[in-house]
Amino acid sequence: MFRYDSKSVFSRWPETVKLCLLVLASVLALLLRDFSLQLLLFLPLFALLIASGYRETRRLFLALAPFLALTDISFWLFLPNQSINLLGLIAVSNARFVNIFMAIAFFIHTTNLFSLMRLMKRAKLPEFIYLPAYVVLRFLPETEKDLREIIAIQKIRGETARRPLRYFKSIFVPLVLTVFERADQVAIAYYLRKKRDAKN
Repeated sequence: MFRYDSKSVFSRWPETVKLCLLVLASVLALLLRDFSLQLLLFLPLFALLIASGYRETRRLFLALAPFLALTDISFWLFLPNQSINLLGLIAVSNARFVNIFMAIAFFIHTTNLFSLMRLMKRAKLPEFIYLPAYVVLRFLPETEKDLREIIAIQKIRGETARRPLRYFKSIFVPLVLTVFERADQVAIAYYLRKKRDAKN
């Protein structure tokens, strides 16, 4: 779902253009408060995603669905007596998330991570900005791969979606543990690198 494709037409675009497109799409998604305007933003983003050769849009939307459902339920639970249009708020909120994730998917699909890192270093961005960005973009594909492996293992164990709560738990817990383990390894590597740099 989140993988760089060097054969994409947009891979040859400069990283600065794609980064500006990502920032612009994210800012617009956050600022627009009308569902029809969110839909107008959705159409070009979806067209860009398809034109870039991205073939996993269905998986992207399916991966977003549980998260969106949880946010929708929380809106219903925590804002029931407010004098706001709850359905409108939920529709705009869902459209925002979808638009931002489509912009991120387009960016990751068409941008070489190492070129992006070079761009950030040339821009003299502080390490505390570009290093987390690198870690997130580097490990999203790894986390996705782990998720697929966990789902396959749970299928072998006989866990199915017929019992949704148990199925969710059987996938969520190992995934969280795997992510924490990977984060711990990255933190140790970063600490050792800083210690080595301080000695030199």
